[in-house]
Amino acid sequence: MLQTGILTLSQMCRVIKHLGRIKLTVVDKIEADLLVIGGGGAGLMAAGIAASRNVDMNIVLIEQNRSEPCNTEIASNFIPAAGTRFQKASGVKDSVKNFVDDIAAKNNGKSDMGVTSAICSCAPEALHQLVDLFNVEIEYAPELTWIGHTSRRLHAHPTRSGVPIVAQLWNHLECQANIQILDNTHATGLILDNNRVVGATAVQKNRRVEITSSHVALTTGGFSANRKMLDKFIPEMSRAPNIGSKLDNGDGIQWGISAGAASSLMSGYQGRDCIFPDGTRVTPPVLSEGGIAINSDGRRFVNEQEDYSALARVYRAQSGSVAFFLWDDRIQKMVENVSVMQQAMKRGGIFTSDSIEVIANNFKLSPMRLEATVDQYNNGIKNGKDEFGRQLPILPLQSPWYSAQITGAIAHTQGGLTVDPHCRVIRPDGLPIPGLYAGGNTMAGLSGNKPEGYLSGNGLLVAYSSGFIIGNRVAELCHIKC
Repeated sequence: MLQTGILTLSQMCRVIKHLGRIKLTVVDKIEADLLVIGGGGAGLMAAGIAASRNVDMNIVLIEQNRSEPCNTEIASNFIPAAGTRFQKASGVKDSVKNFVDDIAAKNNGKSDMGVTSAICSCAPEALHQLVDLFNVEIEYAPELTWIGHTSRRLHAHPTRSGVPIVAQLWNHLECQANIQILDNTHATGLILDNNRVVGATAVQKNRRVEITSSHVALTTGGFSANRKMLDKFIPEMSRAPNIGSKLDNGDGIQWGISAGAASSLMSGYQGRDCIFPDGTRVTPPVLSEGGIAINSDGRRFVNEQEDYSALARVYRAQSGSVAFFLWDDRIQKMVENVSVMQQAMKRGGIFTSDSIEVIANNFKLSPMRLEATVDQYNNGIKNGKDEFGRQLPILPLQSPWYSAQITGAIAHTQGGLTVDPHCRVIRPDGLPIPGLYAGGNTMAGLSGNKPEGYLSGNGLLVAYSSGFIIGNRVAELCHIKC
């Protein structure tokens, strides 16, 4: 029996009324071979790969609001992959096994190892396709230290930003004859037929749209913008600023669960620092390369080389939920080209001075205490011993100084619908739900169930690789069907 799974017609109408009391005047019916819901990195990759692999396919992509940045745009966009041609050209020896081992070590073995291996195995080709198929500029980015990676395997756009990557992905898709883009369209639920997903319903302006499709990919993001879901699964960060996508409301995850899907790792997330609630922040190497974190008493309170994701909740635990970063010109020169640092400087979120006293007064800290803290840290560098046990840099901190007041924030959630290595959504019994796939932050990721399980780049790794897997699999199945 055909049903609008997840949402009945009456439920859908209530949603529509809630969205602005829209009067439905037209019902459009669209047929597709692949329906992708969500135009972030995973969705764009899935649609683009499928379109190139099978030109006879009819692909529909639903995007709610392209003007609202997705996480792929918001991220610093350092993309990890092991065994790429870019690494090889630089003489770097790396392997998928080493990458998988690094992820397992970081998350304490809490991610599905079959999925982890599949994601890491296709990461090099997914990265190469960004360049070869989508004409995205990508280069090897070995310049910074990223905790947890045993090899330098990060790649990035020359601008160190995700904005031009996403723009180029959209440009490519708009040129494909077999892709129909439904922009400014709000998906409202899945359509089920005898426990098989056969499409989705949506609202576009004053029209109700029904898209039937033999394959549906949920790439709608996580739930960092859903306070109720955060209260339930990640209560320690439910009142923290959300610096990720404002559209990450958990819809796709909830639709999948209502369709019978299993979910897992729902307490996993990437935590970050932030200067302003809009996501203005500094890059983690500010600390890992030698900078320090200070509380409102002007004292260090943590090993700054601990996992930056887990440190977000430590910052929230400080007086006033704030902390202060302090670094010097040597470190600044290493990170000044990273897009988030440029944004922070432009927004006035980074304060600089030749004087520790001026730095302290700017943040209403004790100049004497701050100077003593810096002296103690530098003496530790000289003596080779740190009170918090961090790995110390060779050179001490020295003028000129750079500083920022920060708090802990949530960047994106890492739990979601449980998938198999083909990114098929599975039920609690391990069987796939026919016709349903999930990628990006809509699927359960590779970070385990704690923020410290997040390995730098995991979000983008899963986005591009899962999209690559979905696009290739559906294109192959449609070839067979034809």
